[in-house]
Amino acid sequence: MGDKTLIEKLGFNADDKVAILHIDDMGFSHASNVASFECLDFGAATCGSVIVPAPWFLETARICRENPKYDVGVHLALTCEYDLYRWRALSTTDLETGLLDSEGCLWRTTEDAVENITPDAAEKELRTQIQMALDNGIDVTHIDTHMGTVMNPKFIQSYLMLASEFKVPAFFPKLSREEIVAMGLGEYADVYLEILSRLEGSGFPILDQIIIDTGGEHSNKIKYYCKRISEIKSGLSHLLFHPAKMSSELKAITPDSAVWRDQDYRAFTNLKIKECIEKHNIKLIGYRQVRKYFQREFQ
Repeated sequence: MGDKTLIEKLGFNADDKVAILHIDDMGFSHASNVASFECLDFGAATCGSVIVPAPWFLETARICRENPKYDVGVHLALTCEYDLYRWRALSTTDLETGLLDSEGCLWRTTEDAVENITPDAAEKELRTQIQMALDNGIDVTHIDTHMGTVMNPKFIQSYLMLASEFKVPAFFPKLSREEIVAMGLGEYADVYLEILSRLEGSGFPILDQIIIDTGGEHSNKIKYYCKRISEIKSGLSHLLFHPAKMSSELKAITPDSAVWRDQDYRAFTNLKIKECIEKHNIKLIGYRQVRKYFQREFQ
């Protein structure tokens, strides 16, 4: 029994290809909300996560309250990367915490966030974001990270502690030293690998494969995603994408990514994606099922 893999504990066979097809950045705009819930209703996407400090969070929360079937977590954010479209911390307006830049908003880059935010302030802000999602009626199924910031060694212990506190799984991939170095994070490899080893030993749900480099325009993004889906291996994989429906709002917020976000939306509402999933015998799962395991066996 103790030798079972995570996917076996989730009810699959050891050699099954099990995939979480995950929507990032829900709540950042009306355009992303429209696209995200269409993708979830279409059935190719299995779940997503919402940026709680973002301007359209309350719309996301209302839809989730009215439709509790949706599998939605919190996209924990210590950054806001856009030029003129900003959001602020929820927990404080105190500049001494380091949470806020000169405009009074969250930092635009992970580097600035890591340099300036104190660990205590980060933990308080992340807890506030999760609690606000719960208070607004979202059945939070998991937590993950906007721009990867909360997985920096400065914040990662708080990230994992909050997963335990709120009894939800946290996005955490199995990475080799070589993969960590290839991501430009070699200086953090020892810390990450030590934590990974400890979590694996405890039964914490770990992702076997992540496909996260999906931003960018493609001449045929449906074909692109079918190729990425064909590369999914046995075990539990997490493929993320960022759908948003083309609009003047989207183009004004993020002119650099509007086209490819719309491409993501169109791809994951196209039958060819479903056909590709079926062709490659991918078993779809959301984080609600992982949470059930987490609460049963890890808590």
